[in-house]
Amino acid sequence: MPETTDKRRSLRETEYGLADVHIHSSVGDGMADISEIVSFVEEKTNLDVIAITDHNEIKGSYQARELASKRGYRFEVIIGTEVTTIEGHLLGLFIESPIPYLQSLENTIEAIHKQGGLCIVPHPMSWLTQSVSKQNLERIMAIGDPGVYLDGVETINATIVGRISNKRARKFNKKYRLAETGGSDAHFLKAVGSAITLFPGRTAEELRRSLSERTTQARNGIKVKTSDIGFLQIIRQQRRSKGLSLHGMLGNIRENFL
Repeated sequence: MPETTDKRRSLRETEYGLADVHIHSSVGDGMADISEIVSFVEEKTNLDVIAITDHNEIKGSYQARELASKRGYRFEVIIGTEVTTIEGHLLGLFIESPIPYLQSLENTIEAIHKQGGLCIVPHPMSWLTQSVSKQNLERIMAIGDPGVYLDGVETINATIVGRISNKRARKFNKKYRLAETGGSDAHFLKAVGSAITLFPGRTAEELRRSLSERTTQARNGIKVKTSDIGFLQIIRQQRRSKGLSLHGMLGNIRENFL
């Protein structure tokens, strides 16, 4: 714990805000409920801004924002989601309405931008999860459409998925210089803050400005071991994730095709 405290203190001395913009809750396939997450952020972290980014769902974000405000917590919550496109996952931040899923990258990006939101590519080019491929990233970067563009890329993902995606993401971003983000991709309470985004300021609006100006920095956060979470919890989460994915896919088919 001293190492973690020292790291947070050194980051705070730089006058940068700390954000975790990739967190999952029990509204989706995460294992912690919204009340647990906001309490943990308030009491156990120095985070200034968080985003709840459940898969194809924004209810958790709204609940977190309302609860944090009601309790008078010091941090801000932005509305977000991790959208499943037919070409991989995409984070939509600073949105207010649900984003249709199982659409093309182009249509999804356009839908997020129409709401004034920002598009961040999480864990790109990782074969361990539904990630946007290098070919599709290059395709989007070459389009030149004023509504179809990427705002940022997750260059540090704190999960096992990141062991594959992080290096590739950094290499990709050396070429395109998008805003970089660090996200815990936390599905367990203790993992919140295990990767962070640094930005000048403290507020959600200042984070948004920094992302738009591409002045954010991705950093590793607290270290979380498998033993801190427990194998049983991990197995339960994997079962939950598979079950919700199947349920969501069937629901989308009923909505759009039946």
